[in-house]
Amino acid sequence: MKKIIIGLLYLFSLTTNAQEMNKIQERINALFVAADQHDWEEVEQCFSKTVILDYTSMTGQPAAKLSPKQIVESWRSILPGFQYTHHQTGNFIIEEEGGRAEVYCYGTAFHYLENDNDHMWTVVGSYDFDLEKETDTWTISKMKFNFKFQNGNPNLPQMAIQRLTTNETPISAGQRNKNLVRQFFKSLENKDLETLIGLFAKDGKHINPYHSGLFPKGANGIDEIRSYWTPVFPGFDQMQFPIEELYAMEDPTRVYVKYKGVIKLKDDAGYYENEYYSTFKFNAKGKIVEYVEIFNPITAAKGFGLLDKIK
Repeated sequence: MKKIIIGLLYLFSLTTNAQEMNKIQERINALFVAADQHDWEEVEQCFSKTVILDYTSMTGQPAAKLSPKQIVESWRSILPGFQYTHHQTGNFIIEEEGGRAEVYCYGTAFHYLENDNDHMWTVVGSYDFDLEKETDTWTISKMKFNFKFQNGNPNLPQMAIQRLTTNETPISAGQRNKNLVRQFFKSLENKDLETLIGLFAKDGKHINPYHSGLFPKGANGIDEIRSYWTPVFPGFDQMQFPIEELYAMEDPTRVYVKYKGVIKLKDDAGYYENEYYSTFKFNAKGKIVEYVEIFNPITAAKGFGLLDKIK
């Protein structure tokens, strides 16, 4: 009888473990299905209260600790711009113990957008997930993508963002303007001067209220803005501007953003880093009429060896 009981308990543990494994895999699959279907409420529910999101291997940007709402804001700024996306996962390896799980799986993402050139952009890699069990529900607390390769049209993501910002898809003015802010920083990171200049209205303004006599006060009008940014890109090896907060205000023509600047200096001279707050004001056509850049002038002066000249 004792052996029978032990055997039954063993079978029960195996069954329970298999059920948990299924729930974990179903949660990850549900995340990608919801993202493809733009079911943002379901996407949020798949995540824990805070999530470590890591796409460093693909983007070069460091991992970030985000809320589910912040992740949704980022994903909805690009995925609806494609006509179709299809995320496929497989080859799951799951380790679960004590209400925590680690998952490894393959991942392939197909993105389709009809245009004059190649319609497809495909990204292939694998994922590392951490999950935690809250009551009877598994949620994702870490999501790391391990990039292997991509093929197809690498310009398709930018085209998808542009499709959203030009009202080819039904979004609010506030969401459109937030997408334009993301495009602004992506243009800086890509050193894409023409796209950057094209975001401004002809009478647009760039204002640096904390220039402190060391840095340009800003620029008025499209020609001055071009002259302001033209010498910037050749002066640095790389620029990254990870966004921490991004909000459309009650007046949707105004957008607030908090972000960091991580800039690699030329000739392996190190990095210049600062924290920024900016406001953008857009006109009805979605062009920037005012960009205000607020940064710590003391940090900037130290970074460029100008501290003794600050005013």
